[in-house]
Amino acid sequence: MKIVRNILIWMLIVLYIVFAMGFVREKRGEILCHDIEVEILDSIINGFITESDIKDFFHESDMHIIGSPVTSINSKVLELKLKQYSSVKNAEVYVTLEGDIRVEIDQRNPILRVINKRGQSYYIDQEGTIMPLSSKYSSHVLIANGNIMEHYEVNRTRDIYCERMAEEEQEKNHLMCDLYELSKFIYEDDFWRAQIEQIYVNDEYEFELIPRVGAHIIYFGGIENYEIKFRNLRAFYLQGLNNVGWNQYEKISLKFENQVICTKR
Repeated sequence: MKIVRNILIWMLIVLYIVFAMGFVREKRGEILCHDIEVEILDSIINGFITESDIKDFFHESDMHIIGSPVTSINSKVLELKLKQYSSVKNAEVYVTLEGDIRVEIDQRNPILRVINKRGQSYYIDQEGTIMPLSSKYSSHVLIANGNIMEHYEVNRTRDIYCERMAEEEQEKNHLMCDLYELSKFIYEDDFWRAQIEQIYVNDEYEFELIPRVGAHIIYFGGIENYEIKFRNLRAFYLQGLNNVGWNQYEKISLKFENQVICTKR
């Protein structure tokens, strides 16, 4: 008898839950979207896209979000549409219990501005994605120019992250891969990010670095052993230039293995 009673109790509980969920679903279907809340999570770091840009996107498109039942809003589709913005790294969209659309945006973070030989200019972000310049915001990052023949198609984002490229594509795009790897190392090192302001690609497709402090040019050579080259240069900066002065030399060459060769003015 006790077992039968327990079964009946559990059946009543299950029926109540099913009824309650159906009631909530029906009531939720009556809720209309009445507002869009936007948060740009990294707005202090970058300003490529603003809250008003996102709201304009919802109001000007043909999606008719405001006034629609919240149950008809497909948040995944909205996220995909928002990610089509070249400056948007990630977008999360969800509906609150009150019927508001909540949008959270992560922007791409440029680490390098490229000016190629055709005069075209674009950014490369921290994850190796090419992105266009913005008319609203200019990111103060490392600049690369000189003998860069990479063609850029405006408003077409492309991934140059070389670890995900086929071997033949890496060979074709090796200069951009090298620029990305070198600029990423500089960006992620506090000392070098504060010190280096420009990478110049010379006619031999080797790199020359222009520092913020000092009147010299750093002849870096190729990308090989770049971490060792930076380690040797840092030791020379701290132990050498700090003692003799930062304007004593015209050229500092790192092209030869484990050597720092200086040319006086």
